[in-house]
Amino acid sequence: MPMVVLSSCRIPHQAFSSVSQFQKGISAMSHTILLVEDDANIRQMLSIALGAEGYLCVEAASVREALSLFNQHRPDLVILDLGLPDGEGSEVLKRIRESSRLPVLVLSARDQELDKVDLLSRGANDYVSKPFGIRELVTRVKVLLRDFNPVVEPTSPTRQIGKIALDITERRLLVEGEVIALAPKEVQLLDELTKQPGAFISQQELLRRIWGLHHSEDTHYIRVLVRQLRKKIDPFEKDLIETMPKQGYRIAVDKPEAN
Repeated sequence: MPMVVLSSCRIPHQAFSSVSQFQKGISAMSHTILLVEDDANIRQMLSIALGAEGYLCVEAASVREALSLFNQHRPDLVILDLGLPDGEGSEVLKRIRESSRLPVLVLSARDQELDKVDLLSRGANDYVSKPFGIRELVTRVKVLLRDFNPVVEPTSPTRQIGKIALDITERRLLVEGEVIALAPKEVQLLDELTKQPGAFISQQELLRRIWGLHHSEDTHYIRVLVRQLRKKIDPFEKDLIETMPKQGYRIAVDKPEAN
């Protein structure tokens, strides 16, 4: 059986040049990252880089190890390679999504848009193509961890969208006595669209607001997110999210009344 490594990323107090840096390391230590990668060199590079930020890294090199360590450690985030020696990383993603909504960042040498759309639709939160820059990957990890528990300060606890009430604080929709749970990114998208009902917001602007500047061209991210939301909303309020080519998306406030 391959050896499973638990990398302690604790950093001595002397390694920090200031109190604020020390506090940053202590804060990051509250996060455990499951690193699933069969390439030992990449795994070591990522472990060192994440360790320098104060994260605790649990390492696995196969599907079997990944699932075992996921159940054992219940990490805060998973970095997941797709090509593993005993199966596909997508199987790990599927099993994780059966019980958890934690952020999953996929690593892969496959760079086709269809591959990215497929993984995002299966529940991946982000996708990084190999080869990648280590600083960009660490930044994406920080953003995913931040957004998984976003601090949202709406102007009111709920917003009415047609028949549906959006509860941003609790991340849910309330409609006809039913409660529909929302993922963090779904909340952020509805938050942006409902600030100005009826106004179109471009895909690039939504990407910038929700994922950050480095995703401004990843339009498939928005398409997958909108498709997921429509599956939840359309049974109660069909076509509430309207798409306009070259203009973007909006909440349709002038829909004709259903007969």
